[in-house]
Amino acid sequence: MALSDIMVYQTDVGFVVEFGGEGEDRIAVTLREAPDLTNDNAIAKAKALLSSAFEPVHGDSARSKDAALLEEELNEGLEDSFPASDPVSVTVSSIPMRDPSAGH
Repeated sequence: MALSDIMVYQTDVGFVVEFGGEGEDRIAVTLREAPDLTNDNAIAKAKALLSSAFEPVHGDSARSKDAALLEEELNEGLEDSFPASDPVSVTVSSIPMRDPSAGH
């Protein structure tokens, strides 16, 4: 959506910054009252908040990394952990349940 206009409204709890697009599409960001929040910087703060909402939760996202870099990191991790002190178990152990119909 290409932004065609930006409007700032002051409310009793802070500011609302409304980004308008083509047609009737609009995105509104509500900014709560803060000592450093002014009419002049509300647009910049709203843009920063909006852009951070679309960033990955972890800044070091695997999706954003190059495949060669991921392969290198995997190889380093494997080399650092080999030989492991405990081999990988391919069997599943379980503790049998007590038979409820058996006498006490």
